[in-house]
Amino acid sequence: MKIHGDFSDDPTSATRTPCVAGVTTFAGVILFSIETQQTIGYGTRSVTQQCASGVALLMIQSCVGLILQALWVGIVYTKLARPKKRRRTLMWSRQAVIAFRKNNLILQVRIADMRQRSTLLEAHVRMYFISKHITKEEEEQDEEMIPLHLVDMDVGFDVGRDRLLLIWPLIIEHRIDSKSPLWLMDKRKLEKGEFEILVVFEGIIESTGLTTQARTSYTPNEIIWGARFNPIIRFDPLTHFTVDFSKFNSTTPDRRTKDCSAKQLQSESER
Repeated sequence: MKIHGDFSDDPTSATRTPCVAGVTTFAGVILFSIETQQTIGYGTRSVTQQCASGVALLMIQSCVGLILQALWVGIVYTKLARPKKRRRTLMWSRQAVIAFRKNNLILQVRIADMRQRSTLLEAHVRMYFISKHITKEEEEQDEEMIPLHLVDMDVGFDVGRDRLLLIWPLIIEHRIDSKSPLWLMDKRKLEKGEFEILVVFEGIIESTGLTTQARTSYTPNEIIWGARFNPIIRFDPLTHFTVDFSKFNSTTPDRRTKDCSAKQLQSESER
């Protein structure tokens, strides 16, 4: 409007077609800008055809306004959205297995991500042993029963095996050593045991940056002693590596695994 000369003191400006009809002061310009940005359109202010700079400025303001609104909507969506459905794309094996591998008994669980186009970042896994625990206080000579006692089970934290790259199905392993709560359990004790193994997976969603968590658990009747998971990744010359999810829960008996506990196996190997 200043370029067009609407606010000049020239006497001919009163007869000139204004750049914005219905605007004679700076306050009117502010109101017109707000009406344009919010698409209110009271009908008393509008850009005329005589002002090319006004038309260009109106187009620039409309484009910038759309960009700002899109950014605000994205920020609000990112802060309010919750990754409830993302964990449903994670697939756990229905059963866990215990097999003899690397001269040790190994507890194994299989996990896979069904969504291929979105990779979970900073993915890591934890495993816990939940059971009833009875403690005895030395001073009071009194026993205390803890119904849900949580014991951490090592899945390779020291060497970084707990951090996963979930591009294809992976097998989570827990080595049954002297620090494991399964150290004294053989096949018979496992079948009669009263405990639950909880597996927790956490990862960051690539698109939103939010953390998602998936959990599953295995009771003694869901743990197979002396078995291993069947391979489900095969190479095809046409499609390269493919995953056969129909065999995701299939297992094969492992004849090398004895029915004795990990402690007994170690004692036999030391003789």
